[in-house]
Formats: sequence, C-alpha cells, structure tokens
Amino acid sequence: MPRVLDGRLTPGQLQALRLAANGLTAGQIARRLGTTETGIHLRLNTAARALGARSRAHLVAVAMTQGLITPADIEPPHGHQSAPQAAPAPRVHPAPETASRGRTAPRTGPEATTPKETAA
Repeated sequence: MPRVLDGRLTPGQLQALRLAANGLTAGQIARRLGTTETGIHLRLNTAARALGARSRAHLVAVAMTQGLITPADIEPPHGHQSAPQAAPAPRVHPAPETASRGRTAPRTGPEATTPKETAA
C-alpha cells in the first residue's frame, strides 16, 4: 500500500498533482513519471476523491488552499514572466483648446478677462 502524505495523498498522487497544476496532460505526466496514462488518471481521480474535488482544476485549487502545493510548485508558462510587470505610467494629454462641436472652451482665471474689462 502506498504511503499516504498529510493523511490523504500518496507521494505519487502529490507528484502527479504538482505536474497537473503546471498544465501537463495525463499523457505528459505519465511519460515524465515513467508510468501509464491510466495510472495517472487513477492517481488524480483518487486524489480528487480524497480532497473532495469535483474536477482537475478544483483539485489544484483545493490542494493549494490546503497547502499541499504552493505557488512555488507552479512554473510560469513559457514566454511569460513570473513577476508582474509594473503598470505603464499614465499618458498625459494636453487639455483641448476647443470644446465639442468646434466651440471655444470658456477661459477661467485672471487671463480670462478681456482688455475692455480691465480698462473699466
């Protein structure tokens, strides 16, 4: 009988789960672990039952929330960076000179007065 980790998963189930969390198919996991695809399905289905998961995605989520796998166990997809990029600086656009429909926007402040208003 396989040794059970954390009271629920065997080392083989946990190994298959970590690879599944990285997006590998059952066939890819089987080749990597030197076993059969049917064996991987069995490991993952048994792990899902043990954790009460309803799908492979749910199995990964439950395993992460229970600390059985961590973000460090998951590699970023090829071509993607693991750290989030800083947001680009917002672009500053000059204020428009005219309002909609071609009308000139009203001026405000001391420069808003016309020469006639200052002479009075």
